[in-house]
Amino acid sequence: MTKNYIIGGLVCLVLAMVVGVKPVQRAINEAFNLGTLRGVETCMSYSDSELLSNDAIKATCVTTFQKHLFHNDHATGRAGPRLDERIVSWGGVLQNKTPDHVTTWIQISVSIYDKEGKEQEVSAETAIWIDPLNEADFRVELPDLESEQLENLGFCEHEDTKPAECMAWGVTDVMGLAL
Repeated sequence: MTKNYIIGGLVCLVLAMVVGVKPVQRAINEAFNLGTLRGVETCMSYSDSELLSNDAIKATCVTTFQKHLFHNDHATGRAGPRLDERIVSWGGVLQNKTPDHVTTWIQISVSIYDKEGKEQEVSAETAIWIDPLNEADFRVELPDLESEQLENLGFCEHEDTKPAECMAWGVTDVMGLAL
């Protein structure tokens, strides 16, 4: 067992000498801190580019380190259609009700039902930052929908089982970082 640690240490030392210390540090960071806020913070500290903004570096690191979250409380809230200008969008406020994760990305699904109950479903995704036990505004474009499809359309009633003209939405996928 000790022999394996010595061999592993020697391999890391040789790699550090061949490719440099930073690439080895980055690989170790990704291996041990995937899905964590600490991984993102360490990733950001490795970037010394003067050409990129801190926001661009943060976005790249978050994309690299975020993981799928499977608990419903990472992104819940209220939202609806935004019919400004020519592009239909969906927006509102989402809450992260967990104390131990940051929500970093969401995918939403919007369903429109006609009089016969036939469904048209559209999905969209966006990066977002919701601190633990906090909330954030979001807005996604839905280019496959036209504003006429949503005009005078109410939200579907959950208890109603008969077909009706209505719309519904939900968060279908969430990614984030553990603290």
